[in-house]
Amino acid sequence: MNSPLFRRIASAVVAILLFIYIGYQIYNANHEPVQIETAIYTNAGDTIQVNGTAIRKEKLINSNSNGVITYLINDGGKVAKGGKVAQIHANPQDANSQQQLENLNRQIVKLEKLNSPGNTYAASPDSINKQINIKLIELNESINSNNYIEVSKIREDLLYLINERQIVTNKAENFNSRVSLLKSQYNTISAKNSAPIGYVTAPSSGFFISSTDGYEQVYDYSKIPTLLPDEFKNMQKALPQISNSAIGKISENFDWYFAFIVPQNQSNKFKLGNRVNIQFPFASSEIIPATIEAVNQKDNKSKALVVLKSDYMNSSLADIRNQTAKVQLESYEGIQVSQDAVHFETIEKTVKNKDGKTSNIKKEVQGVYVMRGSEMQFRQIIPLFSTENYVICDSNPSKENLMTDSTVKLFDEVVIGGTDLYHGKVVR
Repeated sequence: MNSPLFRRIASAVVAILLFIYIGYQIYNANHEPVQIETAIYTNAGDTIQVNGTAIRKEKLINSNSNGVITYLINDGGKVAKGGKVAQIHANPQDANSQQQLENLNRQIVKLEKLNSPGNTYAASPDSINKQINIKLIELNESINSNNYIEVSKIREDLLYLINERQIVTNKAENFNSRVSLLKSQYNTISAKNSAPIGYVTAPSSGFFISSTDGYEQVYDYSKIPTLLPDEFKNMQKALPQISNSAIGKISENFDWYFAFIVPQNQSNKFKLGNRVNIQFPFASSEIIPATIEAVNQKDNKSKALVVLKSDYMNSSLADIRNQTAKVQLESYEGIQVSQDAVHFETIEKTVKNKDGKTSNIKKEVQGVYVMRGSEMQFRQIIPLFSTENYVICDSNPSKENLMTDSTVKLFDEVVIGGTDLYHGKVVR
């Protein structure tokens, strides 16, 4: 075991294995498999999360009646001046009976609509299932945001869709027996129910809102677009002015504001007149369109009060006041590529001048490597929007802006990993 021959053989084997290992590492370093992903078309935008205040031109609806109030219009519903918004009952029993009658009537109307062949002949199980899935997602979002008014509405929509699917899939021929039962219950309650002893009417036209918070008289709707951040903060600190006789309010203007303060370094992202989208994650799952009405600063080094204006309204938005919101400033559409795919390369290009002569220009540009068969080619990109993870590129840039023959295209195989990348490299 200790003979010189054995030691020489062992040393030779170790040396060979070492050379093999080093050669393998050198090969891997220079022949790392290329990783690719497919370029897709998408859209995205610059989104900022803010804490703001909803401001409407609000007028209180007062009632001095000692009876029990039930509302005739849903929050966010439009009403004309003098229109009935609520009715007054002598006691809670009558008020409860009236609510039961309204609920029964809604069910009867929807089931009779399903019984009409013309309302279901064009529906298909697939389309109904898709609508059900959408409603289930909305229901989950509303439950998570504690928006129980919206939960009730979505529940009714879901029930209608499930019943519609029963008809379309021939699981049920009609709902005549259910309609007859509901009508019988309606007639029984109606016979015992006393008529309202009075009504409450709208003092002006606009959106109806059944709740009040005491800030109706605190925020001056007409002054909001001209306020500076400190003035707006003072309004926010004011104590609410509670009215004991108010049973609701009217938002007299269909336009309403959402105002918030942003740091100086974000103020230049908001341009007067630009369209934006707002989402209130704790109030509604809907995307609200709005316009930038004002961007007010004491000077260009200070915070800014941003005022957004919208005329979109529903029951979920009607009574919001102080809310967290996500504001999507701009939306960009184009080809999405990974940040890992982006490289800077110096490209030389021959151009023809106005006098017909040609010249060569060099320029460092951003681009990606794409696979053309087994060959790697560099393609310049024109970024529109970027995050830490991806870049959205112009899908149809002007040829004058390109140093390469073309840009990245939909479904291109874009290189996102590998070593020794260069234009013309054959990799497979």
